Amino acid sequence: MQLQSKTLLTAFLLALAAPAGAVFEDVPAGARQLGFGGQAAGLEDPLSFYANPALPGSSRKFETGGHFLSSDRTTQGPGGFSAYGAWALLPRMAYGKMGTMAIGGVYREDGAGVKQKALTLGWGTWHLFRGDSGVLDLGANLKILSASLDSAGESASGAALDLGAVFRPDDRHSLGFSILNLNNPAFSLGNSEDNAPRVIRLGVSERREDYTLSLDLAHRSASAGRHGNVSLNPGMEHAWRTQRAGLLYSRAGLNLAARASALSAGLGWKHLATELSYAIAVPLTGPIVPAHALTFALRFGDRDVEAEYERLIKQEIKYRKDLVEALDESARREGMLKDELASMKAEIDSLTGRLKDTQQQKAAESGEKERLSAIVRRQAAAESELKAMAEKRRADKLNQLRYDYSVDWQAYLKLKGGGAPADVLKSSLQRMISQYQDSGIDISQATMELQGLVR
Repeated sequence: MQLQSKTLLTAFLLALAAPAGAVFEDVPAGARQLGFGGQAAGLEDPLSFYANPALPGSSRKFETGGHFLSSDRTTQGPGGFSAYGAWALLPRMAYGKMGTMAIGGVYREDGAGVKQKALTLGWGTWHLFRGDSGVLDLGANLKILSASLDSAGESASGAALDLGAVFRPDDRHSLGFSILNLNNPAFSLGNSEDNAPRVIRLGVSERREDYTLSLDLAHRSASAGRHGNVSLNPGMEHAWRTQRAGLLYSRAGLNLAARASALSAGLGWKHLATELSYAIAVPLTGPIVPAHALTFALRFGDRDVEAEYERLIKQEIKYRKDLVEALDESARREGMLKDELASMKAEIDSLTGRLKDTQQQKAAESGEKERLSAIVRRQAAAESELKAMAEKRRADKLNQLRYDYSVDWQAYLKLKGGGAPADVLKSSLQRMISQYQDSGIDISQATMELQGLVR
C-alpha cells in the first residue's frame, strides 16, 4: 500500500513537470476585461491596475467589488482553474499630487491541486506630467505571491513588481505600456519549478459617446515548460442608454495567441453606483470549453442626478418667486414716488407763479420761499430715493444673472463628474459664455474651463 502511494505521488509530480498552466499568469481580471478579449494596458476600467498600474489614477471615486473567473485555458495554453478576487480603489493626495491607491486580492485553485494567492498594492498618479500634447501618468504594483501544492504539503512565496505608464492626449484616447512580473520570480513545488511569466504590454483605447474600442499587444516569457507567446487582443463595447434603468453594455473581443486563441462576448448593467458584468470566452482551438467571468462593483459618491436636478429646480423656483415679489414691491414704490414727484412739480409750478404775483407782498414772500425750499429738499430726497431704487433694481437683476450662472455652472460640473463626453461639455461651456459674457458678471471659471478642454 505504501509503495502504491509513492508511485501515485511520483506520477503526480511528473505530471506537474509536464507542460501545464503557469503560476500567476496575466489572466483576465473581471468580466469586462474578458468581454474585451483579455487584459488591456490602455483600457480604462476599475480592474485595469492588474494590466497597467498607471490606469487607476483616473478614478476619482472610491470603488470596490468582487470578481470570479472559471476557465480551462490560461494565456499560455490549456490549464483549468477557478479564481476569486476582490479589490478597492482609493483616490488620495500624496506629496501634493493626486493619485489612486489600488488594493486587490486573488485566490485561485488549479485542477492539479495547486492553489495560488496574490495580494496587490499599487499606486497610479493623476495628471503627473501635463503638456500641450497631453497628460502622462505612471504607476507601480507590489505583489505578494504564494503558491501551495496540497498533495505534497509544500508552498512557495515570492514578490513581484509591476510598472506602468499611460499617456492621454485627450479625454477620449489612452495609450498604455506596462511590464508585469518585472523580476520574473521563481516558485518551486515538488519536482516542478516555474517562474511567473514576465509580460510586456502595449495597448490603446478610444472612447466615444456610446462606443469603446480597445487594442492590446502582449509578449510573455516562457513558463510551465512552454515557450513564451505573443497575443493580440482587439475588443469593443457599446452602451445602450435607458430612461430610468441605467446603462446596458454589450461587449465583444478576440484573443489571438499561440495555444490560447479565443472569442469572447459579454454583457453589463450599470445603474447609479452599482455595476454588474458577465462574460464568456469560447476557445478557437482544442476542446471547446467556455470560460465564464462575473464582476460586481460599487462606486461610492454617485448620486441620483434626476433627484438632484429636481431639488435645484425647486430652489430656483422659490428664489425666482421671492425675487419677483421683491421686484413687484420695488415697482409699486417706484410708481408712488413718481406720482409724488409729479404732484410736487405741479405744486412748485404753482408756488413759482404765486411768487411772481406776490412780489409786492414782501412780508409773505419770505414764508413762500421757505416753503419752496422745503419742497425742493423733499424733491431732492425723493429723487435720491428713486435713484437708489433704480440702483437696487439693477443690483437685483445682476444678482439674478449671477444666480442663473451659478446654477448653469453647477449643472456643468455635474455633467463633467458624471463622465459626459467632451463635446457635450464644450457645447455647455460655449452656451454659458455666449449667454453671460456681456452681462457684467464674472464668468472666468467657464472661460478657463473651456480653454482647458480646447487644449
